[in-house]
Amino acid sequence: MTRWLTGSDWRPALRAAIAPTGVLLVAALITAVPSGYDYDTFIASPGYGDRFGAALAMTLNAFGAPFRLTGHPASSRDSLDDLELAFRVLPMTVTVLWALALWLGLRAGARRRKATGAQLTRGQAGGEALRTAVVLAGVALLLGLVGGTAWQPADRFDDESGYPLRSTGMSFGADSGWVEAVGWTALLAAALAFAVHGTDALRWAAWRNRSVRGWAVAALTAGQALALAVGLAALVAFVLVAANSKEGVETAVSLAFLPNLGLLLLGFGSGSTWRVHSGLSGQGESWGDRSSDAEISFFDLHDAAADWRWCGLLALAAAGLLGWSAYRRRLDAADRLRLAAVYGVALTVLMAVAGGQMTRTMSMRGWTSSARVDMSQETSVGLVFLSVLLANLVWSVVGAVLVPPLLAAVRDRSVGAPQTAVPYAESPFASAQGGGVQGGGPYAEVPPQVPYATPGAPVAPGYGVPPQSGGPGEVLDSHPAPPAPAGGTPAPGAVPPPPGQEPVDPSVWREHP
Repeated sequence: MTRWLTGSDWRPALRAAIAPTGVLLVAALITAVPSGYDYDTFIASPGYGDRFGAALAMTLNAFGAPFRLTGHPASSRDSLDDLELAFRVLPMTVTVLWALALWLGLRAGARRRKATGAQLTRGQAGGEALRTAVVLAGVALLLGLVGGTAWQPADRFDDESGYPLRSTGMSFGADSGWVEAVGWTALLAAALAFAVHGTDALRWAAWRNRSVRGWAVAALTAGQALALAVGLAALVAFVLVAANSKEGVETAVSLAFLPNLGLLLLGFGSGSTWRVHSGLSGQGESWGDRSSDAEISFFDLHDAAADWRWCGLLALAAAGLLGWSAYRRRLDAADRLRLAAVYGVALTVLMAVAGGQMTRTMSMRGWTSSARVDMSQETSVGLVFLSVLLANLVWSVVGAVLVPPLLAAVRDRSVGAPQTAVPYAESPFASAQGGGVQGGGPYAEVPPQVPYATPGAPVAPGYGVPPQSGGPGEVLDSHPAPPAPAGGTPAPGAVPPPPGQEPVDPSVWREHP
């Protein structure tokens, strides 16, 4: 690992980090622009420098860091000792834009590498991922150390009497838990970097192992279906917020949390339980348990309007998109089960972090030191995890396992299936056993073709669409495959697979550590 950090070229990692860093800076600039707050009538709002420092710390919320506002009395005679507000909410719009900017930067670097004809091994791709993670973790650390601010508001005075309208006697501060931000930034950056730089290595592993290919297809298909479903739900959430907003500020703030709102609507429509928790605790046994929960479900709306049931259409649309994606790729039963598992787990994780939590902590002094009172109030909004997991698994099975055969049956009845048509359940990665010109079997007339055939090559048996139109060739494939040697001759030193195993594209034969 040391050799990956010393004596290696850091320029690709540094170039890839420019765009996502710019996303965070632009988000902080936009957040710091507004200055007309409600309390500005009584207390002067902080200047732009203080607002920008707080906004820099706030951007680290996009990586799971809590944003904290603290207050301390300016006078020791004040009964209030400390006040802290901690917000833990993930502005997924910023997270998505950061990930997209990083992915585009990594792709640009990979294209420059491809232009030279270089291919990375697993170890080299791991080194690029590690260096990218280190660079972006350093950016998060720098923002955490530089961000934040401390200010003491000036009092507002009455123009006629000259007396202060309100005296705060408090100094405030803003910072963020940058330790968590550094860890999650490094993890996300490493995963994205390895997915891009490790394309060649991942394709090689996919060729060598049927199970790897199946999970790779499932992951890619699930990602595409998730993007469409969450995007549609976010659009619906934005329309609802804009239609019910009395002031434009609600609509503007919702832009940072559109994926969150969309995921909450989609989870609610899928049958998950929406919970609002409020808990109050303090020092001493007299406080007791003062927590309360308010829950609402798609199947039990209580006093809520019946219009909430329209969220069920989002669940139906998401299942339809998932089923259409599986049908378009002609996945067999095993691959559809993998797709249901990947989609359900990924959607559950996203919904679990889509909620928000606020914790307010206060410390007050009495006449004596023993009379000190510490009080903490916690409020959280989100979906109940177990209900989310169950609902997503059910809808994932419906969309990935049940919908594709229905679509195939409808299409066969509408256009009529030819007599020589391949059954739908055939896998796009069907084994070549028994196939081929000499082997007989159901595909004796068509030589077996590999899924990663170069553009223009014949279609793989049992798949029905060319690789360039959404076939398995897109699995982990960021760049076109290099042309195979003339006549299909393997590269020097390459040993063809034993009889009875799936054919391997000669263009992927190369040494890997």
